[in-house]
Amino acid sequence: MLINVERAARMLKEYDYYLILSHANPDGDTLGCAYALCALLQKAGKFAKCLCADEIAPRMKYLTTGIQPQEFEHQTIVSVDVADRKLLGKLNEVYGDEVFLAIDHHRSRTEFAEFTYVEPDAAAACELIYEIAQVMQIPLDEQIATCLYTGLATDTGCFRFSNTTPRTHFIASKLMEYGFPYEDINYRLFDMKSKGRVRLEQEIFEKMEFYCDDKIAIVCLTNELMERHKNSVDAEDFNGLAGMPRRIEGVEIGVTIKQKEEKVFKISVRSSEEINASEICEKFDGGGHARAAGCTIEGTLEEVKAKMLPELKRAVGCGE
Repeated sequence: MLINVERAARMLKEYDYYLILSHANPDGDTLGCAYALCALLQKAGKFAKCLCADEIAPRMKYLTTGIQPQEFEHQTIVSVDVADRKLLGKLNEVYGDEVFLAIDHHRSRTEFAEFTYVEPDAAAACELIYEIAQVMQIPLDEQIATCLYTGLATDTGCFRFSNTTPRTHFIASKLMEYGFPYEDINYRLFDMKSKGRVRLEQEIFEKMEFYCDDKIAIVCLTNELMERHKNSVDAEDFNGLAGMPRRIEGVEIGVTIKQKEEKVFKISVRSSEEINASEICEKFDGGGHARAAGCTIEGTLEEVKAKMLPELKRAVGCGE
């Protein structure tokens, strides 16, 4: 059932013993939501804890600061920034059927929770957590503001993407009043790279594939490539590569194909304003946002590319 922010806030006040789930391969928005909501609920006198299928990258550990460890049997499960229960990763089998409230902002999504609060026009799910806090009248603090700002910055590419709205800037400005080091956060998220990450990017650029007069750029992250670099980069470095192809002048669709299993590949699509990335991914049972979307395709790497390329070429208008 779809609900609004007022109903979501009332429900969060009414229930207790919360388990907050982030999506696998966590980014700043799902983690920012989870730890901000956890802190808000603890401030309201509730029991709350966070759980994610994958480890948090070292550069984002600061989001966990101030959360009080609490041991309890959960009664209420909330998912944040999760558009499909499959995105919970290995937690899906355990908790996918038990999600009580889903808080999300993806336009393309599947309904899996008993109740869903979704705002597709929000740039980040953290905007929704901010609105919930306002309705619940729980005062923010520096750490909560830090978490929420991280989500806004992550999903807007540091306020550069087309999903950024006046409301996004307004919320960010209100959060910045709490005095957290936003310049350090932006450096951690967007500028800081390990030597290993730079070497990884170098190899990726050398092997990047171009199609349709360089309007399409494809990056392939095979198990062999990731194994070769695993000792010099952390796991999060492999997840933060989706935007690389689109940074090249003239590229209208950037695609990152990441191997998950022998014949299973996760696809991340980033597109220009004229092309809807979500519509492309929906053809492969995926989805997401207009400019950033994803899906999973089974087969060998060459088979996956053969399935994707006709849709990509059609999107940029260069035929089969």
